[in-house]
Amino acid sequence: MKSFMDTCIDFFQSEDMKKNMKGIIQPIGSMVYNEIYPYIWFLCIYLVLLTFLVLAILFLLLRVLNQLGGFYLATSLDI
Repeated sequence: MKSFMDTCIDFFQSEDMKKNMKGIIQPIGSMVYNEIYPYIWFLCIYLVLLTFLVLAILFLLLRVLNQLGGFYLATSLDI
């Protein structure tokens, strides 16, 4: 006699069940994808703009440091 677990495994491994599950999950997946599609584009555009902003800030910072005569660290401490 098969256990309950073996019966469930056999049930889900049958070809009819695989086709039924794929038929159920595929429309749900496409619906979820269609709902989050604009948010994915928004996130991509935001990341590109943020990258350009960071690069612009880095460029301006390097330009200011170059005008100040370079960046150096003080090595002596007055105690």
